[in-house]
Amino acid sequence: MKKVFMLVTLVVAMAACRPDSNKRTAETTKTASESPVMVEDFSEVFEGTLPSADGKGIDYILTLNAEIQGKDTIFSLDMVYLDANGNGKHMTFNTKGKQQKVHKTVKKSPKTAVKLSPSNGDTPIYFLVVNDTTLRLVDGNLQENVSELNYDIVRVK
Repeated sequence: MKKVFMLVTLVVAMAACRPDSNKRTAETTKTASESPVMVEDFSEVFEGTLPSADGKGIDYILTLNAEIQGKDTIFSLDMVYLDANGNGKHMTFNTKGKQQKVHKTVKKSPKTAVKLSPSNGDTPIYFLVVNDTTLRLVDGNLQENVSELNYDIVRVK
């Protein structure tokens, strides 16, 4: 039942992300206990090109599903390695799993991040919440990369 619910919510999220839809709507869905839940802004999509050690960069497309009744939900991350197989030949990796908010104090300052735990058991990925529209790739201690390079992805409509 849980898998069916997650599949249905993912389909609803994908349908709500049409490029011609600029309005945010409330969706009614059912939980496992069959009680109705109002979900505002069901999902958010973040995109950006981050640096790569061996190529032109990696396009990140991250879809975060909204919390439902305070519970963490799922994510989908597509990473497109630009020119990984030669000029104009990209390689794409898709990762899905559980997302959760993480709160830590870093250098005496409170920080909030999104922890992405891939369902295949890969190492978790962390994105620091910079502001309402920007996430930054960080390490597991929520430490930012000491570099002039851009590790930000931004929310798209």
